Amino acid sequence: MCNIAISHSVNKVMKNLPLSPQTEINGYLFYTLPYTILYTFPQYKDYLMERYLQCYGYVDERNCMIFGYADGVGYHGDMFYDSGPLDIIFHSYTVGIQLDIQKYIISSIDNNSYVTIFVDEYYIEGRPAYKKERRLHEILIYGYDDENFNYFVFDRKPYFSSFQQNQIDNAYKSGYDIYSIAPIEARVNWVNDKSIILIKPKPIRVPYSFSSRRFIENLKSYLKGEFNALYNSFVFPQEKCYIGVYNTNLVRYCVEKLYPADNVYIIYPSVHAWYESKVNLLNKIKYCYEKIDYESNELILAYEKEIKKQSDVIRLSFFKYDRGGKLNRDIISSSLDNIFISESNIVNSIHDELSSLVMKDI
Repeated sequence: MCNIAISHSVNKVMKNLPLSPQTEINGYLFYTLPYTILYTFPQYKDYLMERYLQCYGYVDERNCMIFGYADGVGYHGDMFYDSGPLDIIFHSYTVGIQLDIQKYIISSIDNNSYVTIFVDEYYIEGRPAYKKERRLHEILIYGYDDENFNYFVFDRKPYFSSFQQNQIDNAYKSGYDIYSIAPIEARVNWVNDKSIILIKPKPIRVPYSFSSRRFIENLKSYLKGEFNALYNSFVFPQEKCYIGVYNTNLVRYCVEKLYPADNVYIIYPSVHAWYESKVNLLNKIKYCYEKIDYESNELILAYEKEIKKQSDVIRLSFFKYDRGGKLNRDIISSSLDNIFISESNIVNSIHDELSSLVMKDI
């Protein structure tokens, strides 16, 4: 199912799996790599555009704001649910350090599996922490070149890189050392359990078609702020977890509790993920209107002006704050409140309009 570039010569092999960086679903690189893989293949577009509306956020055990997608692909956190169109295999550090990493990566790619691996940037030339500090970072390996002893890597949006194979080997082993010596309270459990992740798109036996009716139901859940049934068994601190249209209230909550006034931390990638969730929803709403051959210029323009544009203003404020600027918490909090109210009203109108249009076609 993959279009694969592969060449053979005596004792020399090169292979690339196709990969196109996506911007529809954003946030922490680790969380969004499965979507990047799926967006590479046009046959998954309808599947992706119908799903992944429910961006949820919570304050984790480090008192840091985190965002993810509720109808994800069985990939992150401690959640167990259907992996959808992907086959995913996890290896803990306990297993990983016993492997011949180079051979394992190459054999996995030969089997058309993308390889996500956590490494210590200190050992990887071209990374910001190279020879400066010990830092765990995830990279996605999608190909290799045995002639030049390189891996082809997607390591930060929207950039592709080429890293030496021996550096990745050393960086993975050092990553295990970093995790092992870290204080227990500073460890992130899913890094240990998922230090190597193999991701492989499943063959499509029956083409998937976008359903406007299913999308409208998902939009209704977005408005209600509902987890799907597969998430109900996973417990978040309810006062700190918000989903769908309510995820804006989490940003406001964290702004009001922001360190040093309280002990909550906001790092820029989380705010960027929140902003991209609004862009993501807008793109999917547009796609649904296109599928039913209808233009809703008034509501789309309202969402772009009152939600997308204002969310971008918030994003830029935190971008400057992340680089040492000041943050007016009262103004930011008021703006977030306005965004929540506006999005609730506009998306509700969009839901009603789409429902009416779809019912007419029945």
